Amino acid sequence: MGLFIGIIRNVYLKQMKSTYQWQLHLITQAKMTATKAASSLMQVGTDYESDSLIAKKLQERQYKLKLLEEKLDLQKTEIEERLEMINTELKSNQEMIHSGIQESFTYKAA
Repeated sequence: MGLFIGIIRNVYLKQMKSTYQWQLHLITQAKMTATKAASSLMQVGTDYESDSLIAKKLQERQYKLKLLEEKLDLQKTEIEERLEMINTELKSNQEMIHSGIQESFTYKAA
């Protein structure tokens, strides 16, 4: 029974791991896009005087992009921690499967 449950759990954990890896990929792409946009705004902002309305709007948008980057970093850290937990659980589950295989195929003298 433990072997069967271990195999099902293994499939489930691998699906979760794949989902989190995909989310991590998307977050990395979003962060790169935000960083690139902030850099572009900085370059455009140098064309205007610092007191102008446009320059202030650009600075505000840069600040919002910076906040977005920080939020994405937090999400990335959280997902990386979850991936570590899943990897640990996968190792534990593999031991359970191995133990189940040994119990199932070991001859026991009564």
